[in-house]
Parts: sequence; structure tokens; C-alpha cells
Amino acid sequence: MLVGVLPSKVTTLAIQIGSLIAISLVSAIAPGYMPIFFIIYIVVIMLIMTRMTMAGFKKPTGVKGAPLFKEDNARVAMSSDAALLQEVKEQFKMLMLLMFTPFLIIFIIPPLYSHYIAPYIEGFARQLSSNEIVVRFISTLVFYALIMLSVQIPRLAMMSRAKQRKQMLTPQVFALYKDGLLMDGRLLKLEKDMCYKVNSKRRFIQILSPRLPYDIRLYTLETSKLADRLREVGLYECRA
Repeated sequence: MLVGVLPSKVTTLAIQIGSLIAISLVSAIAPGYMPIFFIIYIVVIMLIMTRMTMAGFKKPTGVKGAPLFKEDNARVAMSSDAALLQEVKEQFKMLMLLMFTPFLIIFIIPPLYSHYIAPYIEGFARQLSSNEIVVRFISTLVFYALIMLSVQIPRLAMMSRAKQRKQMLTPQVFALYKDGLLMDGRLLKLEKDMCYKVNSKRRFIQILSPRLPYDIRLYTLETSKLADRLREVGLYECRA
């Protein structure tokens, strides 16, 4: 599994608004191709977000020197953490809900919108302009905005209730270098906004950052030693 860097909230919002306007404009000009434009819209957004998410990664070819800390078998420490299995189950359940809820909404919203909402939106739009392209643009813009809100609101509600807001990344093999943290064949550069939490009882150290899509949980029997090495590379313990 790979870890990247999340785009900022401003960047994400700008992409969403820009894509909404662009796809609504194109759909208004050529309404017959709206289903195709919608598919293209979804694919393009996924590609952009994936590319931005992977932007923080480097290939491990540039790693210099010996590792400051290396864990070849984190399973030993994981096996002693009785709470881990329950956390994984809860996160899997949350992941399934987050994956299937958007698909359910996408199938429900279009017929509801076309039958019950679109006539009112188009009637209001015609009061503003007699140009059919403008009317279709406003109606399509509201349609896509409604889908986006219908997807985002349940997701935010579910995430706010979750004990673990982000998915956990628990590499079984990892190595800490001055250049960063090597996991699953990729090197993650350690940034200033990252911090770590030590849980000696459960034998892991968790690396947190608002820019990461995951909380990185490093299991090891030598948590004190790993914490010392993390401080050496410039990371600080998270404030309570």
C-alpha cells in the first residue's frame, strides 16, 4: 500500500468548484453527451486526486546511508495488540460504507432530480435568462452540486462519529532513514508538520500529519529506540 500527501482543503475545494462549472458548461452546450461527460468528470477527478496524493512520494533509489532504525517483522508486536483486530474491523466497516454510499446516492439522485427538482430550477433559471444554454447550465450545475453534497455530507457525518478518523497504515516491514521512512518500496519524506505518539503498552508509534491520508502506525518491540531515532530526524512528539 502506498501513502501520499493529501491536497490542501483550498486546493480540493478549487478543483471541485472548477470541475463542477466546467462539466456543467459542457453538458449545457451538448446535453446529449451528458452521461459521457459525467463519466469523464469522475475519471478525471479521480486521476487528479490520485496524482496529487502520490506527490509526496519518492522512489527509494535516493536513500543514502544505513537505516537509523529497521523493523523486519512488525507482526510480532502486532500480535500482542488485542485491540488492533477490533480497530481493523471497525475501519473495514467504515471503508465499505464510504465506498458504497456514493454509488447508492448517484443512482438515487438523478431520477429524483429530473422528476421533482429540475422543473423548479429550470423555471427559476428562465426568469433570469431566456437562453436555453444558460437554463441548462444552471440546472446542470445544481444537479452536480446536489450529488457532491449528497456524497460529502454522509461521509463527513460517518467520519465525525468514527473513533479513528483516518485509515491506519500498518507496514509489516519499515526502515527509518535520514531521508525519510521507507515502507512498501516507497520513501515517505518526513515533514515539519508531522509528529508522533508513543503507545508503549500496545507497542507502536503512530505518525500523524494533517496532509497524510493515513495515520501511520509503526509496530515494534523497541518503541523507545524508534522514538529516539524519530527525534534524531527532526520529528517531535505530538502535543496532547
